[in-house]
Amino acid sequence: MKHLIFDCGGVLVYPRLGDWKLPYRMAEILGARSKDIYTSRFLLAQRQCEQWLDEAQLVPDTAEERRLRLEYIRAIDEKMEWRLSLADINTLAADFTENPRRYGFFTDVQPWLLRWKERYSLGMLSDAMPSILVFMKQQGLLDLFNAAVISTQVGAIKPDKRMYEAILNALNAAPEDCLFVDDRPCNLEGAVEMGMRAVQMARPACLPEAIWEGPVAHSFKELDGLLGQ
Repeated sequence: MKHLIFDCGGVLVYPRLGDWKLPYRMAEILGARSKDIYTSRFLLAQRQCEQWLDEAQLVPDTAEERRLRLEYIRAIDEKMEWRLSLADINTLAADFTENPRRYGFFTDVQPWLLRWKERYSLGMLSDAMPSILVFMKQQGLLDLFNAAVISTQVGAIKPDKRMYEAILNALNAAPEDCLFVDDRPCNLEGAVEMGMRAVQMARPACLPEAIWEGPVAHSFKELDGLLGQ
């Protein structure tokens, strides 16, 4: 094996607020209205507005991402009848796109990436908006990868084979020389269909929706123990 390829969400990072779609300052801006968050009405509104945050669309940069996030918050505001000001909507869109505090970075990521970089070529393959690359750069993690591909660069999400082809091309790698790490079974199965090995990451702090039948690790230390098998 020559290449390790990692998903981002649930593997490298987690949502500090427990929801990937919430700006970090949302409760602060909403004030008393924050009680509406996590109600069934709010969850329904999120579902009805999710097209604005479709990670299968092409999004060229963080400026376009900010526009999409603004439209998402505007649509949520309308359905929830919060009557946010335009200034508040703009603040939340900027916070969504520019504030890395909405992500938590697992503490074992950097030490193990540094170790593995001595033995393998490293790649990242994630369904994500452009801001994740900025946040990874700020954390000193992006430069540890030989290549990083996100869905909004490709115009598809995993398990679409175009995603796996994009990272293989970026790494100049053959599938049989790769091991892919993700938390979602469907994405792991997509990698296996491409000819890669795959391991599920099931971190206790960010458990996946389901456990697949293949190899599973609960930390990067456990993952390292599986690499030679």
